[in-house]
Amino acid sequence: MRIKLLLSFIVLFATGVFAYSPAASAATLFISPPSVEVGTGDKLTLDIKIDSEGVGLNAAQAVIRFPNDILEATGLDKTGSAFSFWLEEPNFSNADGVISFIGGIPYGVTGGSIQVLKVTFTAKGTGSGSLTVSDAAVTASDGSGTNILSKIVSASFTVVPKKVVPPTPVPAPVEVVPPPVEIVRKPVPTGKLPVKPALKIQLYPDETRWYNLTSVFNVAWELPLDVTGVTSALNNQPNYVPPKKSEGLFENKAFPSLADGVQYLHIHFQNNVGWGPAAHYRLAVDTQPPLPFDISVIEGESSDSPTPTLQFGTNDALSGLKEYQIRIGDGDLIKVSAADYTGTYTLPILTPGKRQVIVKAVDNAENGIEDSITIETLPIASPVITFVTQELFSEETRGLNVKGTSLPDIKILFQLYTGEALIAEGATSSDEMGNWEFTFDQPLRNGDYKVTAQSRDARGALSLVVDSPSIKVKSKPIIQIGPLQLGRGGAIGLLLFVLLAGFGGGVWFYKKRQKKLALRVSFAEAEITKIFQLLKADAERLLKVRETPTAGNDVYAIQRLQENIQKMENYIKKGVEKIKK
Repeated sequence: MRIKLLLSFIVLFATGVFAYSPAASAATLFISPPSVEVGTGDKLTLDIKIDSEGVGLNAAQAVIRFPNDILEATGLDKTGSAFSFWLEEPNFSNADGVISFIGGIPYGVTGGSIQVLKVTFTAKGTGSGSLTVSDAAVTASDGSGTNILSKIVSASFTVVPKKVVPPTPVPAPVEVVPPPVEIVRKPVPTGKLPVKPALKIQLYPDETRWYNLTSVFNVAWELPLDVTGVTSALNNQPNYVPPKKSEGLFENKAFPSLADGVQYLHIHFQNNVGWGPAAHYRLAVDTQPPLPFDISVIEGESSDSPTPTLQFGTNDALSGLKEYQIRIGDGDLIKVSAADYTGTYTLPILTPGKRQVIVKAVDNAENGIEDSITIETLPIASPVITFVTQELFSEETRGLNVKGTSLPDIKILFQLYTGEALIAEGATSSDEMGNWEFTFDQPLRNGDYKVTAQSRDARGALSLVVDSPSIKVKSKPIIQIGPLQLGRGGAIGLLLFVLLAGFGGGVWFYKKRQKKLALRVSFAEAEITKIFQLLKADAERLLKVRETPTAGNDVYAIQRLQENIQKMENYIKKGVEKIKK
């Protein structure tokens, strides 16, 4: 439910600001200081902060739980908070041991120690415990309320019994800083003063830079064998020399969190000869973003100017402005040095349409604040295509011609496409009457094409793109039968069809002829067999007649034989003639 409320809050107040980079899970919600020790009855003040790790954020929520048998919440302070709107005002319940809030800002901010809320407790019991965070979210200024919270750092505390002493002012809570580890060794005597320490600070590695992080930090150095003692100091004096009183022998030391501003760390060594030169290290911290600002467009938020001029500006009181970062829609980030910025910035040539422009002011500690504006670039009048070669033979050299009208004395930009592939580009200028003509003279393969045309005036302002009718490129016809035209490919296809059809017809006729011939031969064989059987019967009859003395029987048998032979002769002649057909 709380997440839904937060997203609703983003919709109401975030004004659609988009982040400078894809919103990734990056932010850390932490409590500072992370460890503290107080006495019973003392006040304990903790800060709720966010490290955005470079991603713009514009809202956060959290539920913070504390042990109500040891601590009693006594106050919540929004002074210095980066948030200016609260969907749920910061509140606490000592009965439940809970602190909660939902807050935001109508623009995006970045930083390593973004202040959200200051919480004050009174220690009423003794013991140790921690403040834990749950139901938390940090949303990116991407217009979608993307939760970028990836890490939560809780805080621990210890409440010890308060000693009975004469009344004194209530001490401030003490941030727990571990003491240095003493080194026990026998020093090597020398005849000269010790060298100046070379300091290494992991949290603040470059003393010329500004940082937006504040936490307990450790300082380390190499300890020469002759050194017998070390002394240190942290203040706002750049050349301060600590008192020549050894704190002990150690090679690193932790220091409490730094307040915003410039401070200096001082370390020097002692040996058997005396105290050497002190090392001075600059520590510069700025956790506050630059001041909020607004963007305006000199030409107006909607105009046909292709290069609108933005007007904006802000400042940063502590570390100073480093640069402005500008992003147009989904384009690349444009960086403008604050030293080179004169109060206005002219955008590069824009195509027609609406887009959001985001400007982010970044200080020298890499804290940032951003604002956005939606601008609309209006198109100039589009060209009109009055003629295009809609049918073209690929063997011809006359080219693809396109004609039309437009505003007078402007540039016309052309692109030739087949499908989604860009084949060629070109340009020409219209005359004083607005007429123009252009020819693509490169050879084209067979296929379907289209030409796009777009106007561009002397300022660089563009029109919307217009498309030509479809253009067909094909081979020149070799065969033409009435309206039917066949090019090289079609003619070859027709020839192949005729050859295949002729071959198929020949095979079919041959097979049919063979089948018919086989039937006739089969029929002839059957008839001849029958005739030979008749002849055989006549011959047998003739032999039997010869055995009888009757002459008439012989004559009859011979006549039958002659008749059958004549039938056979006639039949064979007809059969041969049929086979020949």
